[in-house]
Amino acid sequence: MRIFSQITVILAVLITFGAAKLRFEQQLEKDMVEQRLIQPALKEGTNLKLGQTSAAVALGGLRSLVAAVWNFRAFIHFEDLNWIKVEESYETITALQPQTTHYWDTGAWHLHTNAAVYYNEKEDLPPFRRKSMRQLYHDKGATFLEEGSRQNPDNWRLHLSLARLWSDRYKMPDYQRSVEHYQDTLACSALPEFKRRQLERFTFYNLSMIPERYPEALAMGTALFKKTNHNHLPNLVCTIFALQNELNTPLLTKIPEKELFPNKRLQQKWLKNYWRGKLDGLPVTGVKEKIYSLEKAPTS
Repeated sequence: MRIFSQITVILAVLITFGAAKLRFEQQLEKDMVEQRLIQPALKEGTNLKLGQTSAAVALGGLRSLVAAVWNFRAFIHFEDLNWIKVEESYETITALQPQTTHYWDTGAWHLHTNAAVYYNEKEDLPPFRRKSMRQLYHDKGATFLEEGSRQNPDNWRLHLSLARLWSDRYKMPDYQRSVEHYQDTLACSALPEFKRRQLERFTFYNLSMIPERYPEALAMGTALFKKTNHNHLPNLVCTIFALQNELNTPLLTKIPEKELFPNKRLQQKWLKNYWRGKLDGLPVTGVKEKIYSLEKAPTS
């Protein structure tokens, strides 16, 4: 009986020690992956895609080499316009090298641009089919980037790629989503400070494309204008001018025209250029009228 009790105690100690060791090793592995000292474990099923030789090489510590070989394969599939194989290749590549921005960006670009344009211009398909396939591959590219940003939450470049994708008026813009991704980009601790000011302005412009968010956009634009003289740029100034007109901003809270614009000559020039770009989707309330009044004003 005594021996049985001793064995039970020993087993309990070993189990407790093993559980503590497992938790420690799991946390250590997580920390090392976050610090990019090691690669995360391969996803389940990746070895089957790689094949026996490539899987052995990858598990042997040469995952970057295998990923490079698969990237070359993906380019061949791209030349063959085999979009299914391109997509599958980059799923494997990013499973091997999930922390490499280039692979996420390139794989997404093949889907949301190359494949989408290919189907959109494929004249042997009915118009509805062309449109649906273009939408499908545009969304596939976005989903691919979203997975990359989920696996690399502090990678500002991936968040920025998503913001640019959803703000591209030549594709399928969704300014609500682009604003969210610009905000995600600004929230990244790794974002260089020299990029922050520019991306703040891009966030403001995208907000200004959404009529129901005009008050929020004006508040942000006003804050940016007052924050630094580096933000006293023609497009930002004219957007604030149009938003103030659109929202009938009270005199006590609006930025006066004499503060927005350096002088009447530049005001006329900036507003004219802004009006020419009105198809961009930015507000234009009061712009045309102001240009007309400045043209009619007597010159001194």
